[in-house]
Amino acid sequence: MNDTIKINQYPKGAAIVVQNAVNPGLFFIVKNGRVSVDSEHIQIDHDLRYYEPGDSFGLVSALTEHRYLVTLFADTEVELLQIPIRMLGSYLKEHKDLALKILKLYSQELRALQKNLSKANLPADRSNHPEKLIQNAKIYLEWQKPKLASHSLFRFLDWAKQNPQPSFQKEAEDLLKTIPNPERPLRWTSQKMDLAQGEVIFLQDEMDQDIFVVLKGNVKLFSIVRGIEYVIDSLSAGEIFGEMSLIESAPRMASAITDTDCTILRVTPETIFESVGESLLQKIFESIARRIWFSHQRLIILRMESPTIRLYAMVFKMIRDQEIRKGLNSLTNAEASFTIPLSLKELCNMCGLLKIKSETIREFLSDTNLKIEANQITVKHKKRIEEKLGAHKSRSGNLIAKII
Repeated sequence: MNDTIKINQYPKGAAIVVQNAVNPGLFFIVKNGRVSVDSEHIQIDHDLRYYEPGDSFGLVSALTEHRYLVTLFADTEVELLQIPIRMLGSYLKEHKDLALKILKLYSQELRALQKNLSKANLPADRSNHPEKLIQNAKIYLEWQKPKLASHSLFRFLDWAKQNPQPSFQKEAEDLLKTIPNPERPLRWTSQKMDLAQGEVIFLQDEMDQDIFVVLKGNVKLFSIVRGIEYVIDSLSAGEIFGEMSLIESAPRMASAITDTDCTILRVTPETIFESVGESLLQKIFESIARRIWFSHQRLIILRMESPTIRLYAMVFKMIRDQEIRKGLNSLTNAEASFTIPLSLKELCNMCGLLKIKSETIREFLSDTNLKIEANQITVKHKKRIEEKLGAHKSRSGNLIAKII
C-alpha cells in the first residue's frame, strides 16, 4: 500500500467506495463537497445520509480489514483527503482541531453503542446520575468489594458538597461507618502514575472529566447490570478511556479498575494532544476504532438466540480483537492458540447470559478445544471455533455471517 497522503477529486455522481469492497487501509476526510450514503446503513441513534467538509470515514474498516458497509458516491464535486491508516497519528498530531473533532465524533458513536448495550439493564437503571453512587455502593458491598463501595460513597459526598442532598448525605455517611477502614479515592500526584492491580480509577455514575491512557498493563471497564458485574472491555497499552468527557459533562457510564499492575497517563480534554506523541496518538485512534467495531459485534451477538452460539461467537470475536491489537493477519492464524483473559462467568456476562445453567451450555463446557480456568479461557485452535460457528449457521445464519 502507498504510504502517501494525497487529495483525490471526484466528479458529481462518481462512486467513492463500494459496499462489500475491502478497505485497503485508507482513512478519508472530506475537504470540499458532499458525499452521499447510497445503501442501507447500520444505524446507532441517528440517520446518516451525508458526509460534509470536516467529516471523516474509513477508520474502523481500515483498522479491522473489514469490508465497507455502504456505498458512497459524490453528491457534488468532491475533494477528499486520503490518509494511509498507519500515518493517521502523524497527520493528526499536526492538525489538533481536526483531531479533536474526529475524536469527539467517534467518542459520540461509542457512547451511543454503549447505550444500546446497556439495554440489557432494567429501564430504571439505564441512565446515570451521581445520586446512584449510594445504591452502587450497596451492590459493591454485596459483591464483597468494600474498596469500590468506599470510593463510590466518597465520590457521592464530594458531589453533594456542590449539590446538597441532606438525607442522601446522611445515608452515605452512615454506610461509610459500616465499612472497616474505608479507603479514600486515589489521589493523583502526577500526570503519569504506576498503579497496583485492583486500583480504582473511576466508578460508574461519578462526575469526572479526565481522560486516561494505558501506558502499561491492563484496565477493565465494567458496569452494573441487574446487580451483576457486566464486563465491557479489557484495555491494554496505548488504549484510551474516559474519552466521553470530550462530548459532555456527564456522569461516568462505566467503571475502570486496573486488572494488572499498570502505568496510567491522566490528561484533560484540553491537553491530550500536547501530552502524547505521534505513535501514542495513532494507538488512541486505533483503540477507539477497535472498540466501536467490537461493540458493533457484541450487538450482533446479543441478538443470537442460542446461548452456546453466543459464547462461541464472543470467543471468536475476542480472538479477532487480539489479532487487530497485535496487527496479526487473521488468515495465517487458523491453527494458532489464544488465551481469553476472562473467567467463564465474565464471558457469559459479556454475552448477556447473566444467569445461565451449566446444562444449557454443556456443548461449550465440554469442548476439548477449550481449556476453561478460573481467570482465563484458552482456545487451542482458532480454526475449530470457526468450524463450530459454521456448523451452527443454519440456526443463526445471517447473524453468524456478519461476524466471520
